Amino acid sequence: MVPERPLARPGRELLGRYDYPRSHRVFEVAAAAAFAVLAALHGRDLWRGLAAGVSGPAVAAAAVAAVAAYAAADVLSGLVHLAFDTLGSPATPLIGQKFVKPFRDHHDDPLAMTQGDALAVNGDNLFASLVVLGPLRLWVDVARHLVLGSFVTALVIGVVMTNQIHKWCHLPSAPRGAAWAQRRGLILTPEHHAVHHRPPHGTHHCITWGRLDRVVVVIAAGAGLVARRRRRRRVRSRTTTAVPTRARLRGRADGVW
Repeated sequence: MVPERPLARPGRELLGRYDYPRSHRVFEVAAAAAFAVLAALHGRDLWRGLAAGVSGPAVAAAAVAAVAAYAAADVLSGLVHLAFDTLGSPATPLIGQKFVKPFRDHHDDPLAMTQGDALAVNGDNLFASLVVLGPLRLWVDVARHLVLGSFVTALVIGVVMTNQIHKWCHLPSAPRGAAWAQRRGLILTPEHHAVHHRPPHGTHHCITWGRLDRVVVVIAAGAGLVARRRRRRRVRSRTTTAVPTRARLRGRADGVW
């Protein structure tokens, strides 16, 4: 039996099973506006550097940097995904409702994210990109460091597009361009991501390119995330066998596990 979706609290609206506060919408709009400004300034500086003339080796180095940045974005998506699947609960202060809850809810209702518009889906990643674009704008002359500029450009594009790429995997029919990229393995494919949605959701966390899950496992093992997840699964398994279904659902809603 699927539990009924809760009613929205005052000042909030529901997107699927997500409890979406209007204050977060304001946050997303502000993040998108700040991103647009910084991205435009970054693009202008990058274009100035290119217009000044670059050598063949510099172009090759910039291309390699861009590919490396796209790979880095995939690894980052996997690490963040694994961390919020593993650490804390929806009741965790500061990060619980904002970050942990959407990841956990997504396992129960994968299609809910397809109901959000582009800003709802990508707003958090636009904000995350400000952490890169802001310091770069302050301390680096991109026009004189084109390889670094190319790396940051590709990294930001990968980060910003991650949730959109993820959303495309859950749509019954992806847009034509996205479907073309999926077929050629340029972005995450529905078949690859479907493995992650099989309980206990313990593998295939990368959701940008979907090719570097092994790298994520190695990094996570060094950070202890894999061991934490295994302990959490064992505790959850014991709880599942010992607690009746309705109590389990109530406990999950309260952020107990």
